[in-house]
Amino acid sequence: MITLYNTLTRKKEEFKPIEKGKVKLYVCGPTVYDVPHIGHARSAYVFEVIRSYFEYKGYDVLFVRNVTDVDDKIINKAGGELVESGEDPIEGRLKEKVVEVAGRYLDVYHKEMATLGIRPPVVEPKATESIDEMIRFTEVLVEKGYAYAAGGDVYFSVEKFAGYGKLSGQDKDQMLHGVRIDADEKKRHQLDFALWKEAKPGEPSWGSPWGQGRPGWHIECSVMSTNILGPQFDIHGGGLDLIFPHHENEIAQAEAATGKGFANYWIHNGLLSVNGEKMSKSLGNYITISAFLEKHKDPDLLKISFLNSHYRSPVDYNDEKIGEAASSKQRIMIFLEKVDRLLSKTEGREQKTETKDVKMISGLEQRFEEAMDDDFNTPVALSVVFDAVRLGNERLQEEETDEAKACVTGALKDCILRFAGVFGISLKAVSMGEEEAAGIERLITERECARKEKKYGEADKIRQKLNEMGIVIEDTPEGAVWRKD
Repeated sequence: MITLYNTLTRKKEEFKPIEKGKVKLYVCGPTVYDVPHIGHARSAYVFEVIRSYFEYKGYDVLFVRNVTDVDDKIINKAGGELVESGEDPIEGRLKEKVVEVAGRYLDVYHKEMATLGIRPPVVEPKATESIDEMIRFTEVLVEKGYAYAAGGDVYFSVEKFAGYGKLSGQDKDQMLHGVRIDADEKKRHQLDFALWKEAKPGEPSWGSPWGQGRPGWHIECSVMSTNILGPQFDIHGGGLDLIFPHHENEIAQAEAATGKGFANYWIHNGLLSVNGEKMSKSLGNYITISAFLEKHKDPDLLKISFLNSHYRSPVDYNDEKIGEAASSKQRIMIFLEKVDRLLSKTEGREQKTETKDVKMISGLEQRFEEAMDDDFNTPVALSVVFDAVRLGNERLQEEETDEAKACVTGALKDCILRFAGVFGISLKAVSMGEEEAAGIERLITERECARKEKKYGEADKIRQKLNEMGIVIEDTPEGAVWRKD
């Protein structure tokens, strides 16, 4: 039984799918106007793990993540690039440039998610592909009295929807705190939000009953989610920063239009800071995914650092935590390498699993599932992986046959790999070029020769040099084994 924290009810609830054996999951995706950063990676990874665990439990997951490909930020980015190239955005080709910018940054997003090992969604709708449906959705809200036209704009009237504020748990006075109102606002209430925006000169626009314009941000998700998943579906997800106003507005317009309950469960991930501060280009702590990978090479390190915090908790990124993640992965890798050598050594020999070992593996699986069933508690579930490593290392030290050790540690390896699969951790060593690998092998050979000649000081210096190169060495009866940290 999976229980999850439902932001809507502010408590943990047993997950009960609308359709047996299936999960309909919608997550707010990127607005494609810039390269993705590690905060985007955290959110994408949270829902990748949740999706994977549902699949591990046997569910068929219809995972939908949208793309916002028309938006003020994209238009401003496109306009800025035109100005830099000497073109007038209003008189020039702003519409074409918006398409170009959105396409370019969506390609980057796809490539970087793939590099991180985060799978694409089952369906990835783009806002611009659903404009007709958004217009019709807006017409329904106007017809039902929940929305009103004001010039070329259309606004949703929050006072008409009795449940407004139920997701964020705020009343209207609390919501008004900090809301900026322009002097020329056409809306009737300060909290009313745009369903349709009148086009400005040169902007991308579509024809509608209210004139040329484009949809508001909030209605995009309501339309795309219900188009694909139906008027009521299982789970809606996103970052904590989206609870208000975005998700609050989604609920209002969707439930007002359909008369149904929209999403049954709302899951929100905590936000990311860097060294205790909000990530910002002006502070110089803005870390893109590509910058992280250029520095640390290994996507697993970012994932392990994320797993050490519950998905609802904030994450403070720093190099120390990445170093800890590297050490954690190293522990797993060293154990797996030991097991692989033992399995190779005992290949073809008869092996029999003891009852006590079957119970041990079963116990680890039970503990892993109990942690993940409890609102996807990855820190506890990850600790089960390291318990499996510890138990395996202990068995390797015991006085028993190689065959017996191979049998139980091989089973522990399989267990670890299953859990790592849920987490999307590859457990692969960082690759290197042939020349670099050959240089390392030469140093390893020189160290082995120094040890055989009892020149231990020289051997220690070579080991220190290798450590500085990020090379981990383990001495075994079969010789030195090394890997890139």
